[in-house]
Amino acid sequence: MANINQKLHEILKHYEVLTGLSDQDYEILSKHKDTLAQWKDEVVKDFYDTLFSYEPTKKIFHENERPKVEKTLEEWYLGLLEGKKDFSFWEHQWFVGLVHIARGVDNAFMHSMMARVQNFIAQKCFENFSPEEAKEVYTAFKKITDTIAGVIMEGYFLQYIEAIGRMTGIKEAIIERMAKLESQKMIDEFRAKGG
Repeated sequence: MANINQKLHEILKHYEVLTGLSDQDYEILSKHKDTLAQWKDEVVKDFYDTLFSYEPTKKIFHENERPKVEKTLEEWYLGLLEGKKDFSFWEHQWFVGLVHIARGVDNAFMHSMMARVQNFIAQKCFENFSPEEAKEVYTAFKKITDTIAGVIMEGYFLQYIEAIGRMTGIKEAIIERMAKLESQKMIDEFRAKGG
């Protein structure tokens, strides 16, 4: 991607406008961080128990890697509670997409696990806060983590295209044009079959 910063700014703007993500969401999490931080160990355990009990995701990890990745998730989770994120945070989330390509982490795995974390936080919010506060805290958490998932997936997709371009020497614009043309052919084939 020729200009990651520009593309990342565009993506973040889309999420702000389309989800309503605002500074207030970060403030809400920060206001309740003492309670949310208490759930850290449960979040991490559930996350990695799930990944290590499912063969397609278990095989992504190296031997004895679990303590290291647990620490990374713990730091990420606690970092979410500290307030508004600067641009370097979002660049790091973008970079996670590239790491996922290299490690063979499908977007379906990442998105499923983000949904799992969100569902866990929703349950904990409604167990620990009044209904109004639970909705407010969970909504803030969901908007922020949906944006993170979107940045990771978009980074994955765009960096995948860039990697193909670098390996083949084909310009990204040509790859995108080829994908659009082939996609239209596939749409036409699907419709011809009655889809």
